[in-house]
Amino acid sequence: MRSFLRLTAIAAVILSIGMTAASAQKTRPKAAASKTPDYAITSIEVMSYSSTTGKLENVFPEGGEPKSFFNDLDTSLFIWVFVQGEKGTFEAGRMANVVVTAGKKVVASRNVQIGIPNEDGFYIVPVFVYGPLCSEVTITAKLTGQKTSTPTTVKVPFLCGE
Repeated sequence: MRSFLRLTAIAAVILSIGMTAASAQKTRPKAAASKTPDYAITSIEVMSYSSTTGKLENVFPEGGEPKSFFNDLDTSLFIWVFVQGEKGTFEAGRMANVVVTAGKKVVASRNVQIGIPNEDGFYIVPVFVYGPLCSEVTITAKLTGQKTSTPTTVKVPFLCGE
């Protein structure tokens, strides 16, 4: 009698687990489509910061040659990722992901919720990368949480040696 009750209880537990699993596998309704147009990365601006002088200089000056750095052990980078979207909009879960590598090593990484674009339609994501840097620096930014996420990449040449 006890074994019959025990088997009945076990069967009831297994049946309830099976029914719960089956109901969990039903298709869930799709999330409502976003009414806010996708944002886009319009540019990545990079400034070099000298610990010796305390000055910021544009790495990619307009109309000039990009700067390269050789044995500049006091140079760090200040990076601005410009995300453009419809001013005054906000979409929860829309993120800017920025990864900075020096050679094969990740030296900085940020995954930031994109806030409300300003009057000009921009939201700016800052990243500071501490020096010294002795390998080519690659900055890759992409947007997630929306239909398009085209990555944007810029490179800054660094080299150390004699």
